[in-house]
Amino acid sequence: MTEPTIRHWLALALAILLEVGGTSFLKFSQSWTFPLAELFGLAGMLVAICLSYYCLAKATTGLPVGVAFAFWEACGLSLIALMGFCFFNEEPTPQRILGLVCVLAGAMLVNRGTEHGPAETDKGERHA
Repeated sequence: MTEPTIRHWLALALAILLEVGGTSFLKFSQSWTFPLAELFGLAGMLVAICLSYYCLAKATTGLPVGVAFAFWEACGLSLIALMGFCFFNEEPTPQRILGLVCVLAGAMLVNRGTEHGPAETDKGERHA
């Protein structure tokens, strides 16, 4: 694994946006009335999710897989929940909000507890 760069974080951000877009596209398509609307929504969602996994794989070439997956899941879940609150009349109950805060805090803790790239030492000394 290479050292994380902005390119890896951008690939992760794109993976998250594609996941959220694909899931939202599928939900929006349920209200369409033209022939094969549900099939069109399913196809759009599948393309977006496949691209999301591709971008996630690119992100893990520089980010630890646990960090990348934690952020992909936490941010994706949070943004999809926000889409539900804003566009699908889902209620943002205190329990839901607390759950989203906990998920995001968990992703941050995974990131803080994970070593990124080669360990740096002071003046070339080895640490046990």
